Amino acid sequence: MKRHFEYTDDVSNKFWKINLNSKHVSVCYGRIGIQNPHEIIKEFETKEKAKKFAETKIREKEIKGYIEV
Repeated sequence: MKRHFEYTDDVSNKFWKINLNSKHVSVCYGRIGIQNPHEIIKEFETKEKAKKFAETKIREKEIKGYIEV
């Protein structure tokens, strides 16, 4: 599962991506148009824990106003 979100307002122009691959979750985020975004990779004990983590983070971003593109 790969998903890409963006948040834009008068002050911010940011993106946030999440990639779920089995027990690994990678999150990449930063300002749109800026090179060298931040990336975090996490490994979980099970696929279910990785999926639950990803779903929680996606929900958090949607609550903050990020829109999937």
